[in-house]
Amino acid sequence: MLPRPPPHRAFGFIRLAVTAFLAVHVFISAWLVATAEGIYTEGRPSPTEAHSLIAIDKDQTFIDIEIKRATAFFFYALERDGDAAVPVSDTSSSDQTNVDGEAEEPNESGDTDERGQDQEREWLAFGRQSVKLGLVLLVLSELLMLSSFRWRHHVRSLAFLSTLVAFSVVFPACYMLELSGGGGEEEDSTATNTPGANLETVSFVHTNSSSDFSFIWLGVQLEADFSGYDLGLVEPENRTSVAQEVPVEGSKDSTSFIAFESTFDIQLGKNLDSLLILPFMWYLLPASSIVQTKDSSTEEE
Repeated sequence: MLPRPPPHRAFGFIRLAVTAFLAVHVFISAWLVATAEGIYTEGRPSPTEAHSLIAIDKDQTFIDIEIKRATAFFFYALERDGDAAVPVSDTSSSDQTNVDGEAEEPNESGDTDERGQDQEREWLAFGRQSVKLGLVLLVLSELLMLSSFRWRHHVRSLAFLSTLVAFSVVFPACYMLELSGGGGEEEDSTATNTPGANLETVSFVHTNSSSDFSFIWLGVQLEADFSGYDLGLVEPENRTSVAQEVPVEGSKDSTSFIAFESTFDIQLGKNLDSLLILPFMWYLLPASSIVQTKDSSTEEE
């Protein structure tokens, strides 16, 4: 272990300058970065690739989407019948109608829904405010180390932990709550009509999906695979038979098989790990204890 030098007053100003520099450095950088990559490995749309990047900083949310080798996907979208679906029984449809009817009753009070949606739209703003507050408290706690306050070391440690929690827990949670939305009728219909929303329920049959969740540096990673037979590529008179049995390999209906692989990463900003330097700085540039401060003041008197 590195030898620890004796406390010195000059160390306090150095620690304050480094803490303020790191706080500003983190403040102007991206706080949360989400990347998604997907590729069609089999079927008509292959080998189309989709790459998206979402970066959130103190003010804005940046979204960048790139599609590579999109020619096959373009012809696939033109050829596919978007209205193709697995026949749904009357019982399930009636149950769904009842559920929708029950869900519509509480939404008769428009004022309540509007207030609820306004509150949900403020989640990301609340997350940004918590991060800003954490950084300010971190700098102020280091400034407090220049005084003779008795619990200054504990205040600094608490401010440091609060900043880490704001970055790693509060802000990502607020972002996920922002994505969840209000669950209203308009949002439900939008989610239903989103490409891929009904792949496993109505448009695709004989599906097979798997997912794997793992931790990465300053974030998490989700890998998912999906495959199935797209009824939109099957002739209307053959859709019922394809829905009941897997098409014979080599037949015309078997060409409707599609496989897709995706990887989703959500990480804290790459510059946020610079805050981990602070505990090492506290060790290498120690502050004088309250006992030593009192002894020195007594000697001066």
